[in-house]
Amino acid sequence: MKQQELKPLIIEQWDQWVQTQPIESGHASARDSFKFFLELEDAQSPLLNFQPRGRDKWAIVHDWLLNEGRVAN
Repeated sequence: MKQQELKPLIIEQWDQWVQTQPIESGHASARDSFKFFLELEDAQSPLLNFQPRGRDKWAIVHDWLLNEGRVAN
């Protein structure tokens, strides 16, 4: 799938994941988004099956979460 197709799915997955974590609402950090990314990676999630075009996939996912106001930088 293309990045733009996966972005809303990753945001949706984040919203579900963050509810299961001891993170105060609206106070998720880059560290939290990295933990989320590593869990997706460990689970070999198909959500990470996109072409990063020379960028790190973690940075792409973090940027999506940051731009959507889900995490603080």
